[in-house]
Formats: sequence, C-alpha cells, structure tokens
Amino acid sequence: MSRYYYLATSLPPIEFPNLPDTSFIALKEGLRLNLSDSDFKKVAALQLFTDISNIRPLLLEEEIDSRGNLSEKELDEALLIKDFLPDYVFDFLDKYDSLSDKLRHFSELISMFFQHELAEQSGFLKNYFSFEKEWRLVVLALRAKSSGRDVTKELQFEDFSDPLVSSILAQKDSEQFEPPLEYKDLKDKFLSCGKDPWQQHKMLAEYRFQKIEEIMTNSQFSIDYILAYMAQLMIVEYWNELDEQRGMVILDTFKSS
Repeated sequence: MSRYYYLATSLPPIEFPNLPDTSFIALKEGLRLNLSDSDFKKVAALQLFTDISNIRPLLLEEEIDSRGNLSEKELDEALLIKDFLPDYVFDFLDKYDSLSDKLRHFSELISMFFQHELAEQSGFLKNYFSFEKEWRLVVLALRAKSSGRDVTKELQFEDFSDPLVSSILAQKDSEQFEPPLEYKDLKDKFLSCGKDPWQQHKMLAEYRFQKIEEIMTNSQFSIDYILAYMAQLMIVEYWNELDEQRGMVILDTFKSS
C-alpha cells in the first residue's frame, strides 16, 4: 500500500459540524492527481454508495448529491444504457416495472449494495460499510419498536443469517429492542432525542462522524486514513447543506435503507 505523507499532512483539521478549509469535490480532484490507480479505485468505491442512493432522487426528478462518481446526466445515461454501475443495480430496476414499486422496494437495492461491497472490500472500506449497514439496522429496529411496525417485513431483503438481523428478529415480540453492546450508546442517544426527527438526524450525523474515528486505526499516511477523512467530510458537508425540512425528508429515507 502506498504511503501519502504529503497528502495526509496537507489535509486541514476536520471537526463536526464545522466545515474545513476544503471541499469534497476539491479534495477528490487533488486525490485524482496524487493517488495510485488502485487507491483511487477505493475512492470510487466510497462514492458508489452515493451513486446508488442518487438513483432514488433521480427517479423522483429531484436534485442528486454531487459527491457521487456520476453527475446527474451521467447517472441518467448509465441507467439508460445499463453501464458504469454494478449489474445488481440493473437487476433491481428490471425486477420492478412501476416507479412506485421501485421506490417502495428501494431498501432492497441498498441491501444489495452492502452485501456486494462487504464481500469485495477490505481494510477501512469493509469496516466502514459494515458500520453503515449496522447502524441503519439498529435504527430500523428502534423505529419499528416505537411505531409498532412489523420488523420482519422491514427486514425482508436482509440476510437472515446475519447475526444482527437474527438478533433483531429474535426480539420482534419483546417490549424493547436491545442492540449489541457496541451499539448501546446509539440506542441511548436515539431515545434521548424523543420523537424529534431533526434532533435524531443531527445526532446520527455526529454519531457517524465520531465512529469513523474509531474505525480508522491505520497509519495517518495510508489510503485508509484519507478515505476516513473523505467519509467524515461528506457527513460535515451534508449537515451544513441541510435545512430542517430537508433533513426530515432525508431521515425518512433512512427508515427504508
């Protein structure tokens, strides 16, 4: 693995929720010039989740997130010619005929992303995608419990042999959901927000930002360190771009992710 002394030391400090003296787009362009081809592919893998998530607003003819690999025009073309994205994306889109079905079952595509990427990635990306999958499952279980929704239906596209999924299903008839020990703090923070979706969204953004610090255990001069910085920068930029109304809409998408 290459070591990037100059890149790492040139990154401005980042702390939630303050924007650092760089942007995600500017950072990516700098990395394109300085990373090896194999390491820049890891940057593309990090951005793939944004590309996948952007399919939903594209179908709804809404603005997409600019931090993906593909622009709105490129993403629209990719879906048209069935290229530039993993095959499972097109399998999903072909599976459902109507727009409403595609949107209603969009969580299936998110699950497919995590399933494939966790099998493909290693190092920080594998740990990061595992965390991103797991916190969503924990929040889904907490929301289902508080709203009385059928958690079995909510998890219909997940792998039932997954330990976290099986733990959630085992507690479907319990009064409360007890997550694994490493996510107890998430449960406590989530419940402390009450039913205020804006506070929940802010808490989740800060929680994710802080957990990335724990996930990133490699050298400061490694590609993993740079990927972790990019993941944190995306969270900080997301937060600063949101107003309360849009934040509530985005939180609703987490329910089905």
